[in-house]
Amino acid sequence: MFTLCIPTMDRFDNFLSNYLPKYLVNEYINEIIITDENGNDIKKIQTRFPETPKLVLIKNETCLGPFLNKIKACSNAKNEWIVLMDSDNFADTNYFVKAKEYIEHNIKEEKNIILAPSYAKPNFNYSHLSGLIYKKGEFNNNLIKENNLFKLGYTPSNVLMNTGNYVINKYLVDNLDLTTEEDNINKSSACDVIYFNTLLFEQLDLNMHVVKEMEYDHIVHNGSVYIQTANKNKDFNESVYNRYNNLR
Repeated sequence: MFTLCIPTMDRFDNFLSNYLPKYLVNEYINEIIITDENGNDIKKIQTRFPETPKLVLIKNETCLGPFLNKIKACSNAKNEWIVLMDSDNFADTNYFVKAKEYIEHNIKEEKNIILAPSYAKPNFNYSHLSGLIYKKGEFNNNLIKENNLFKLGYTPSNVLMNTGNYVINKYLVDNLDLTTEEDNINKSSACDVIYFNTLLFEQLDLNMHVVKEMEYDHIVHNGSVYIQTANKNKDFNESVYNRYNNLR
């Protein structure tokens, strides 16, 4: 079973009102944790879905920002495997089926694992990266494969690394050390995913598997955090991508 973690702020009307009914009947999810920055979505969820045991609703005492809101949601999960999904995106049952099958057939006792989707429909197709595992010691080999594909117009992995909406083992969340990153976290809204992944590669020897046919709907809209903050902290964003690109 999976814990579905959804960090949110004012996303119920346009997104969660449509997604939650589908998640609630998904047999592969036995826990849904929603961490809400201001409590507005929680009020609406409680009205629409009263006394729903699968739902764990947490209102943040202060606005944490995208990075820490995701960490908080995952930290409260009871299951080993977490699907961390943005509140404006949606993963249907097949996403969970493919993740479960991959874990059963390919993951033994490893805990430093993320399963990345091969397609964030309709705009971000990473199917050419399916089967690759990103980990220390393999980046150069993967880069050679990527460069050949990049010449043909395929999307490079650094875009995948800032997409998220993936399956993560709770071990990674529980053991990440953020004590020296406080100043950086506040600047990370537009690159929080690749920043998070880079920290995991650096500290916990993350193995990121790109899973064939693990797909979800990635909604691009004017209210997205990335669009709203991409022009802020440009120097920091560039430093994070450089930090990722220097992984070997």
